[in-house]
Amino acid sequence: MKSDVSLLRRLGAIVYDAFLAFSLVFFVGMIVIAIFGDIGNAFLYTITLPTVYLYFALSWVKGRQTIGMKAWKFQVIQHNQQNITHSQAFIRFALGLVSFSVFGLGFIYQLFDKNNLTWHDKLSNTLLVKN
Repeated sequence: MKSDVSLLRRLGAIVYDAFLAFSLVFFVGMIVIAIFGDIGNAFLYTITLPTVYLYFALSWVKGRQTIGMKAWKFQVIQHNQQNITHSQAFIRFALGLVSFSVFGLGFIYQLFDKNNLTWHDKLSNTLLVKN
């Protein structure tokens, strides 16, 4: 199957979700500090990645889309049009970080792929489709 979501639309949702994920991490961090007091930066960094992962994974697995994806009107699905699984969400999230961390090459790859897929779409066997 071919993804019908452009790179620009995808990046728009990423920016939107980055603000939401930052707010969520800030909120969780404030709760942890309120409960345990000043715990140091190292612990706060260790709650950041799992918090962000849970936001994305639960949004994808349960509802097919994050809030940013809702705003940009697309969703993530399997090639059989079912909701993605938790293992696919983990692979998608981890490889999405890799796609971004290598100068965005995993995302730029979408411009050259015949099915309009990024690295993490291909390797997690998922794709983005417009609502």
